[in-house]
Amino acid sequence: MLATEAMRLAIAQARLGGVATYTNPQVGAVLVKDDRVIAVGYHHQFGGDHAEVDVLKQVSAAVAKGATLIVTLEPCSHFGKTPPCCRRIVSAGIAKVIIGQLDPHPVVAGRGRDYLLAHDVIVETGCLTAQVKALNPHYNWFYTHQRPWITLKAALTLDGKVNAQAGQRSLISNQAAYVDSQGLRSQSQAILIGERTLTTDDPALTVRLQALAHPPVRLILLHTSDVAVDRQVAQGGIVPTYLLCRQASTSDGLLARRANVHVLVDDWTPTKISNWCAQQGWQSLLVEGGSHVQASFAAAGLVDEVVWYLAPTLFGGTALPAIQGPTKPQALAFQAPVVTPLGDNLKVQWQRKVVD
Repeated sequence: MLATEAMRLAIAQARLGGVATYTNPQVGAVLVKDDRVIAVGYHHQFGGDHAEVDVLKQVSAAVAKGATLIVTLEPCSHFGKTPPCCRRIVSAGIAKVIIGQLDPHPVVAGRGRDYLLAHDVIVETGCLTAQVKALNPHYNWFYTHQRPWITLKAALTLDGKVNAQAGQRSLISNQAAYVDSQGLRSQSQAILIGERTLTTDDPALTVRLQALAHPPVRLILLHTSDVAVDRQVAQGGIVPTYLLCRQASTSDGLLARRANVHVLVDDWTPTKISNWCAQQGWQSLLVEGGSHVQASFAAAGLVDEVVWYLAPTLFGGTALPAIQGPTKPQALAFQAPVVTPLGDNLKVQWQRKVVD
């Protein structure tokens, strides 16, 4: 069996993990012996068996010995929630390992490969690397750039408006766009909105179309916590809410007594928010609104992707445009868009041109 054919199968396996892997990467593995696939596996969920262990559990020790393991990501070399996969591979007597991508995580970063080589396992790297990297774009970005992947998302009219008038919520997108945007939320580990969006929309900021073991945390950028007291996001519950306030308030203590509601007071700039998210280990941040908050991230150069849901509507006049604010703008260049029809709406995605 060709290595590329086996790696494509491993990539398909990796995708089965989906968002259940949370901050762990999606990883797939295939075990081949005598030119025949004898087991396939993947990392099912955060904290569970890694893909290499998943396949090795499916075969006997005698069958595994001398086999070739094809895995999308470099086997781990450290003790975390599970023991090191490279040691399990060596103890199983695997003769050869083909790796799609070396792991950018600093605790691995070539150490898994080196361990295998030091224990007389043949190792090949670089098989379908571009396709493998596409499995975990946020994970790769986070450990390469030490900050989360930041996406701006908005529903827009054809003339680029997000609300018909200030302080009033406008329903713009169709149902298909709504469903798709819920999927976008599920792929994010943190969601951010500002004070105007909180007071105008009173959103729940939850993923409502699927149950997630690790739903995205909710971040609210505020002047003080006062306006959050009666809002949905600050009522407590399972999903953590962080109120990022610029000044302390008498409401801080009240809110902090609610389950999973945290009040953090600082001069919260986009750079500070990005750095703080990185400290928490969140690899992706979805900035849903509002217009001024998104403008501040654009001005700071902290935009890696833009997702617009365009509806066949014109507001015109003094309606509120997207990404508008007093902050001095910064020109950001993006790649050609990916356009997806959603009924009479369009989803348009741009990713920033960067040099890795």
